[in-house]
Amino acid sequence: MNLKIKDKLNYFLKNDEDYPILSGFSVGFYAMVFYFSNNFDLVNSWEQTLFFLFYYIIVSVGVVFVISKIIEKSKYNSFVSQAIFVSMLLLLPIYLFGISNILDSNKKMGLVLILILSLFIFKIKNYKYCIVLLFLMSVIPVIKFGKIIYLNYTNSTEWKLQPDAILKAEFKKKPNIYYIQPDGYAGEVNLKGNLYRYDNTAFDTFLKEKKFTLYPNYRSNYESTLFSNSSCFFMKHHFSNEFSKFKYARDLIIGENPVLKILKNNNYKTFFITERPYLLMNRPEVFYDYCNFKVGELPYLSDGWSDFREITNTIKTQIINNKDTNNFFFIEKFKPGHIATYKFAGTNKEKERIKYIESIEEANQWLQQIIVFIEAKDPGAMIIIGADHGGFVGFDYALEAQKKVTDSMLIQSIFGAKLAIKWNNVQHSEYDSKLKTPVNLFRTVFSFLSEDKNLLNHLQPDASYNCYDPTDFTKVYKAIDENGSTAKF
Repeated sequence: MNLKIKDKLNYFLKNDEDYPILSGFSVGFYAMVFYFSNNFDLVNSWEQTLFFLFYYIIVSVGVVFVISKIIEKSKYNSFVSQAIFVSMLLLLPIYLFGISNILDSNKKMGLVLILILSLFIFKIKNYKYCIVLLFLMSVIPVIKFGKIIYLNYTNSTEWKLQPDAILKAEFKKKPNIYYIQPDGYAGEVNLKGNLYRYDNTAFDTFLKEKKFTLYPNYRSNYESTLFSNSSCFFMKHHFSNEFSKFKYARDLIIGENPVLKILKNNNYKTFFITERPYLLMNRPEVFYDYCNFKVGELPYLSDGWSDFREITNTIKTQIINNKDTNNFFFIEKFKPGHIATYKFAGTNKEKERIKYIESIEEANQWLQQIIVFIEAKDPGAMIIIGADHGGFVGFDYALEAQKKVTDSMLIQSIFGAKLAIKWNNVQHSEYDSKLKTPVNLFRTVFSFLSEDKNLLNHLQPDASYNCYDPTDFTKVYKAIDENGSTAKF
């Protein structure tokens, strides 16, 4: 270490001067870069950046400074250093875990109390070592954050370009289109198999009676809602490396994308109706004409999962109130979902399978209800029941799938997904014979509506990609190839 730097560091650590502003800044800075480096796709808007600068930096500096000044002017002025230290030890876990999580955990709360009592019992007051430690701890998230910024500036956007003139497609038929996405709804092959062991015949019979075409071998191209939908709405593969120019999956799904542009070019009014604002949390520029969540209503410290709204009446109201326009509805239903995301005490495959089957049955009831209503109010509608991925049954928890999976049944459990379409036209068989994955869903639909089979000349490869490194989602392998064969290592 340079001698001058070493001397300055020793002076900083050993002098009697207090640094409340630097203390608060060190806590807020570490908490902020840690949060941003791990959640950048959720918080990459300028509005959120300004909020978190205030929440992490200004608040922490203000709290530590005010407490230190209050103690300094009181009869306890000999405890200013301990007060600064206590403030730091209280703020840091609050930022990292949240007050509710700390209060709900006796271990976390007990640890904080023990640390604080130790400061006073042993008269520990040199919090400056903590400042240095926090800045050293900030190095890794700062490097990670720097890599994110670099990739955003350098990642190519070429994958978004269409290989033909599909953006100019002119529809010869203009039915209202309902794209209903039941999250994580497994396909027929999976449900009948040894992992799921569920007979879904009653619901499939209902769909067939309603003139739906079922696609039993349909599967997703990616393992997550974000990756699957961004590929689907761009009708292109991104290989889990879609982010660039500070545009992430949510921006691509909810913002301006080829599917919505084509629909609007054909005078469709567009609706996004969702039970949870999961796809809205980074404040994307909403390209839909209607959304049941307003961006200004969304909380900052949330992933959107806890804010639930019942959507049945909203869907019915929007259908009734928009009879005079051509309409496209993207309806996000978070049932059945998939098995538990994280490992926790008592998690096991069979318990998760049972819970998943219960969710399938709830989803079936809701889907039957909404399909009957759509048919009654809009008998000529095109209805697409299309899941974003499978249910992950067979794993103990969903994140367990983020590795190189060799078992073909488990791979199918990740990707095998439900697809059923009510075309209301027997000619669909001339267009959908090669429909196997979401990346080609809308290209097939638009080819059918425009009666242009040339659009099918540029179908994307029906490959499925899985992440094998949970710390880097760009590290993927081809789990299922274009011919449906699973990976071998």
